[in-house]
Amino acid sequence: MMTTGNSNPKRVAVCIDTRDGAGRRRLSGAAKYAQQHKWRMMLVRRRGKEAVREVMRLRPLGIIAYIADQMLADAAGHLRAPLVDTAISEVKVPLSVSLDNCEVGRLAAESLIRLGLKHFAYCGVRGKLASAERQREFTRHLKAGGFTLASFSQNIAEGESRMRALTTWLESLPKPLGILTFDDKLGERVLTACHWSGLAVPEQVAVLGVGNDDLISRLTWPPLSSIDVPAERIGFEAGGILSCAMNGIAIEQPQRKILPSGVTMRGSTALLAVEDPLVRASARYIREHAGQAIGVEHIALALNVSRRTLDRRFIKAVGRSVHEELASTRMLNARVLLSESPETVAKIATACGFLTAASFSRAFHRQTGCWPVEYRNRMRG
Repeated sequence: MMTTGNSNPKRVAVCIDTRDGAGRRRLSGAAKYAQQHKWRMMLVRRRGKEAVREVMRLRPLGIIAYIADQMLADAAGHLRAPLVDTAISEVKVPLSVSLDNCEVGRLAAESLIRLGLKHFAYCGVRGKLASAERQREFTRHLKAGGFTLASFSQNIAEGESRMRALTTWLESLPKPLGILTFDDKLGERVLTACHWSGLAVPEQVAVLGVGNDDLISRLTWPPLSSIDVPAERIGFEAGGILSCAMNGIAIEQPQRKILPSGVTMRGSTALLAVEDPLVRASARYIREHAGQAIGVEHIALALNVSRRTLDRRFIKAVGRSVHEELASTRMLNARVLLSESPETVAKIATACGFLTAASFSRAFHRQTGCWPVEYRNRMRG
């Protein structure tokens, strides 16, 4: 429980499960807002009926939740306390801040297609609206590129129980394959299923999660690639919406969507699914050295081949030049750093292989349509 010197602070209940990174980061954002506005924040760690009993006992003026259920929504109504959800739940609530799944679908499709893959799948959670929405948007963006999607769902989101149906499904799909999972916990489950089935990751199955949970990425092998979710910002913006609601201020966007901040590519997607060994080697070299001040000529020299030959074979295999691949990899890294790193634009430029901040800014604007500072401000709200 957090208190301040305010003689009559607003009492706000925060119903967030802190057992995983997504919940803890949302809580961190909500706590930051509460501290800035001198609220009395009361953390409710329980779920279901126990959470409702605790909320009714605390009698808060407002509630921030992470995946609200009907009982909690009813309790908020009974207390006449506005409730802001920080995710898409199975209960319709008038106020929410959640991840933009349209952009998740676009980033996932773009990232996996760039690996040269032709077969794609989605592994979700049955009965979960957010999972269905994420699958729909992933399908839509793949379809725009001329690809189809296989899908699988269970009412199990993590762990190693009832794995047989999942392993059978994975074994039945054409390879090499790119899979988007609903979140990182399910990504860990898919990696385990691949291991049980003897499927090589990423050579046969490339796996991409959502959430970029640092602990999961360090515990899985190979490390799980993931779409970055600005969960702390989601929690902070939920505080802003709740403040307006408690003070009777009109809310322009009561159902607010927050863009993912980029994609962190790790070992679970470290491949380029092409037959040409030179193209695979050049893609690997780019991944490993994109943060250095290299150009196409450096890559060709490192691989002992002429620049013309390298470019010709790369374009034939994947439909884009080596320079385009290098620029794209740098921009993916730049998006993540601008969203999450406190470093200056000049230092981020150096970390992304640019000699000057000016050349980095021009390249970033050319790729994204906005300047680095604009992008950072937009992602951090």
